[in-house]
Amino acid sequence: MNILLATEVIVPGGAEAFVLRLSKAFQDRGHSVVVFGFYENQGDSNIARIIAPSVEVVWAKYPFPALLQKVDGLLFRLKIDNSVRNYFVKRSLKKLIKRQRTEVMHSHLLKVDAMCVQVGKELKVPVATTIHGDYLQFYNKTKNNIPIPLLHYKRKATENLIALKKVVCISDKQLAFFNEVFPAETKAKLTKIYNGYQSSKPAGSNTTMRQNLGFKDTDFVFGMVSRGIAEKGWQTAIDAFLMLGKENARLVFVGEGEHLTKLKNEYKDNDRIHFTGNSGSPLELINIFDVALLPSVYASESLPTVVIEYLFCGKPVIASDAGEISNMLQNEGRQAGIIVPIRDDTVSSQELCTAMKRYMNDSALYHEHSNNAAICFEQFDMDKCISSYMDVYKNAMNA
Repeated sequence: MNILLATEVIVPGGAEAFVLRLSKAFQDRGHSVVVFGFYENQGDSNIARIIAPSVEVVWAKYPFPALLQKVDGLLFRLKIDNSVRNYFVKRSLKKLIKRQRTEVMHSHLLKVDAMCVQVGKELKVPVATTIHGDYLQFYNKTKNNIPIPLLHYKRKATENLIALKKVVCISDKQLAFFNEVFPAETKAKLTKIYNGYQSSKPAGSNTTMRQNLGFKDTDFVFGMVSRGIAEKGWQTAIDAFLMLGKENARLVFVGEGEHLTKLKNEYKDNDRIHFTGNSGSPLELINIFDVALLPSVYASESLPTVVIEYLFCGKPVIASDAGEISNMLQNEGRQAGIIVPIRDDTVSSQELCTAMKRYMNDSALYHEHSNNAAICFEQFDMDKCISSYMDVYKNAMNA
């Protein structure tokens, strides 16, 4: 099958990483796959070379990218619903579809959906989408009069959902949202598929890296990998860690951003809190953790890739109940983590600390959840994911 996967940019993030992993998995199984990106100058092409080096990535071609980005920004601020860059994006996408003889387009995120359904209608190519959180996030912000980077959200979302042949959700929360807010537009189109994950790097301990960081064999390491924004719960993790009062406990943060830079400066004198910056190989760092953390209150949280990576590495997880996380940490009646609830848009550092203490003090629970991580990871088997998406593509083409 000739498959085109479309994304706005390629940056470190769950949605973009999934596009690349999925494209590589389809290619490995003999399909013709190409990834189309809208804005090359706003992303990091190195990520594609790391995750899917053999997959062709084609970027929209347009002159003076920085200038046109500024022009589009000005139009948006003037509330003029037009984009100069999108003229060139559309032309590039059409050219690629004709060259590849695309049979089905798989788009990701609302703005990409809008372009793909428009071109798909003109060239008679069906479009399916995977929901990653922006439809729900934009809806909630619009409802609460919070600005979003999009004009006329409701109209565009409605038009997209009418034109899309299939809509793949990755959480129960998303399914409930579409059934409540867009029931007519998504009737008989919705299905739930967990993102598949596969990696060439085996899970296992990383004694050498622990030693390089100055850790002792008896140290108990809590760690967290995520985007460097406050909503992911970095401060909450620090507060809980400081409450522990355990000399043999360590806290490792993997990520970067203004928020993390601020925290790094604030806690630079604490030699038990370690900031590594971003990593092109997060599994290597996850493998030095004893327990993985994600006390996120991020509004668009759905199916965090990092939680899948934690499970792949066999790590018990302490996380909030944001998005689909509660379901991710259980399978076949087995639990691989402890959930700390979100109340009033916050996670209690005291409750997080209590969960951390449980793993440090109860070795039986710790080893049980470590062993269950592999069972929970089975939900994200790439073969299952590919099989489910093949059914989606075929249904889209038949529709």
